[in-house]
Amino acid sequence: MPASPAQTQLQQLLEQWPAGQAGLRRSLLAYREGVLALPGVKEGLLARPGVSYSLRWDLDPRPAGRQRPLFALADVVSLGQEELMLSVCFYEDEVSDPQELGNAIPQGLFQETGYCFDLDGEDPALVAYCLERAAQAHAAAIGARRG
Repeated sequence: MPASPAQTQLQQLLEQWPAGQAGLRRSLLAYREGVLALPGVKEGLLARPGVSYSLRWDLDPRPAGRQRPLFALADVVSLGQEELMLSVCFYEDEVSDPQELGNAIPQGLFQETGYCFDLDGEDPALVAYCLERAAQAHAAAIGARRG
């Protein structure tokens, strides 16, 4: 089965990843693997080379009454020639942040308040924490509450 355009674009991103940021690449792949392990998840990718690559996860099928186009996303953002950062985001009302590691982004997620966690390297503890948030958002999406 041939790779989808999104899979091809993701593979290109991973192949061109700056060598000095291998830890951030591992963080992205660990997070992605964890989200894809949740039941009923489909993945999409919006590639804007030189600006960002936005991995987006939703439920397939989307529950009745659910209008939001995703429950989690991870933006790989270009900060320059050889520098990237990873921002993992959710809808603010679908996650908690007991350790206060993230930031609310008003109107930052499809004109709703997003809640994002930024990574700039390998951080297994923060990846695990973000996966806990992904599980919360996934459960909220399944319940189709608040949109």
